[in-house]
Amino acid sequence: MNIFKVLSSNDGTITEPNVSSFLAYLLDPNENHGLGSTFLELFLKGFIDRKPNDYEDLIYNGDIRDLSRNSGFDVRVQAEVKLIVIDDGVKRKTRDIDILIELIDKTNRENTPYVFAIENKINDAAIMKGDNQLNEEVVGLLNYYEDSSPFLTFIYLTPSFSNRAAVEYTELLQFIEQQNHLISTFHIAWGTDKKEDADTTISALISRLLQEESVGKIEPMYDYTKHTLKSFVSFIYSAFKSYQEEKILNRQKSDYGQPFIQYVKDFYHVMPFDKDIHHDELKKAVADSILSTSGLTVKSANFDKSYVVNYPSRQHYGVNGPRNEAKNLFYFPNENNRTIIRKLDMNNLPEGIYIYWRDKEYANSLGKELLTVIFEEVKMLDS
Repeated sequence: MNIFKVLSSNDGTITEPNVSSFLAYLLDPNENHGLGSTFLELFLKGFIDRKPNDYEDLIYNGDIRDLSRNSGFDVRVQAEVKLIVIDDGVKRKTRDIDILIELIDKTNRENTPYVFAIENKINDAAIMKGDNQLNEEVVGLLNYYEDSSPFLTFIYLTPSFSNRAAVEYTELLQFIEQQNHLISTFHIAWGTDKKEDADTTISALISRLLQEESVGKIEPMYDYTKHTLKSFVSFIYSAFKSYQEEKILNRQKSDYGQPFIQYVKDFYHVMPFDKDIHHDELKKAVADSILSTSGLTVKSANFDKSYVVNYPSRQHYGVNGPRNEAKNLFYFPNENNRTIIRKLDMNNLPEGIYIYWRDKEYANSLGKELLTVIFEEVKMLDS
C-alpha cells in the first residue's frame, strides 16, 4: 500500500502544498522522522559541491559541515512563507515561497548567514508562461532579508528538466543578471525512474539515503520512516498521481493513445483568448482528434466540463483544489449559459468569475471563490 496514492484518491488530500510540506518535514532536522540532519546535508551538499566558494563556512575537511543540533547552526525550516514583492502604500503584491531553510548562527542569533529558498512544482501545468513568478519571488526574498543580508540561494524544483521548466529557469537567470541581484540559483528535479535522471533528483537522493542505511553507512532509520520514504519515491515516479488517476489515465491511454484531458488541452492551445466558443465546438474537435488518432469514438461521459473552472459539478470529477492547473482551462462568461465557454487567461483573469472545486471545509463540500482572489499572485491587489 502507498499511503500517498491512497490519500490523493477520491477527495484528493495530497496537493502541491502538501508535497512541499512533506519535503520540508524531511529537510528539518528538528522533526521526529529519525533522520536527524542526514537528508538536509545530503540535499544541500549537491549545491555546495557545485559552488564551494559560495559556501565556505558550510564546508569542513572537503565535505558539508554537520548540521545536527550539535553544530554551530540552528536550522529553521518553514513551508509557505509569504513574501512582499511590491508595497508602495497604495498597491501590494505578494508571493509564497514553498520552503525556506534558514541556517542561524548559534553564537549570534541575529545572524543568519545562509538561506535556501525552494519553489516547488509537481507538474508542468503549474508553470505559467509569462507569469514572472520566479522573478518576483527573488525580489520578495531580497526584500524579506533586506536588513540581515544573508547569502541567498534560490532552488527551482520541477517534475523534470522539461523544456517548459528550462525556459522559465533561463528567464530567471536573465532577470537576475539584468538586475545585478546577488543570489545563487539552481534548477533541480523531483525525478523519475529514467536513467538520465540519476543522481540529480529528489527521488535519487532519497533512494541513496535508503541504500546507505541498508549497508550501514548511516544510522538505522525507524521502520515507518523507511516505508514512508519508499512510498514517497514511488509517488514521485508516478508523477504524483493517485491510484485512481493512474487507473483512469492508463485506461484512456489504452483507448485513445493519450489521456483525454490532453486532447482538451490541444484544443485549448489553438484557441484565441476573448472568443466565445460553443461547447459543442470543443466536443467535435476533441472527438475528431480522438477518432483520427485511435479510430475510436469518444465516450460522451468524458465531456464532464471539469475543465471549466466555474462549473460547480466539477467537484465530482477529480478537481480537489482550486490550483488544479491541468484542468483550469476554460470558463463560462455567463454561468447561467453553460453552452458557451471562453479560454482562461491566467495572466489576465476575468473579473467576477468564480472557481469551484471539491473541499470538505465548505458547505456541501463545494469550494467556491473568485478567480482573482485564489490567484492573487498574478494580480495586483489593493492593500
